[in-house]
Amino acid sequence: MSHSLILFDDGGPVEVTYQAMKDYDCKDFHGGVSLAFKALQLALKELSTDSEPLHRDDLRVILGFNPPGVVDALEFATRAFTRNRAVVDSKIQLGPESIFGSYYLEIQHKGVSVCMTLKEGLLPGDFTELARKALAKTATDAERNKWTEYKLALGEEIIRLEPDQVLDVL
Repeated sequence: MSHSLILFDDGGPVEVTYQAMKDYDCKDFHGGVSLAFKALQLALKELSTDSEPLHRDDLRVILGFNPPGVVDALEFATRAFTRNRAVVDSKIQLGPESIFGSYYLEIQHKGVSVCMTLKEGLLPGDFTELARKALAKTATDAERNKWTEYKLALGEEIIRLEPDQVLDVL
């Protein structure tokens, strides 16, 4: 399975690799980076009408949450946040709960949308609670370490799966 995507920019085709997305994130939010990669992989497949890569300036992103790994990965690939083509709406109540909102991702291309949610049951049962504690700085060292392990393991698991094993298309 390829861990790269091809988009088009004014300078020509741009190869966006999963590894480059992780490097851009520079943190341990590998689960979020993997999720964003799979969302783009699925959306680009659904939105492409011919063999030409989609232009990144024609992509718009709508999220029901804004965790660093997802945001960084989508920004790296699409530049949607810095180019004002991204919306984060924590009022969207579709998909599993995240401490940042809900696991809802939408990629639009010239008015056509692919709306996705994270599949139920993909996250460990205590993932959200550990995240809440870790980010509030109330987690014990053991809880913080467990959450970090989860994020890294999820990154490895999600990147190995097909996009439709990670995301439900609405």
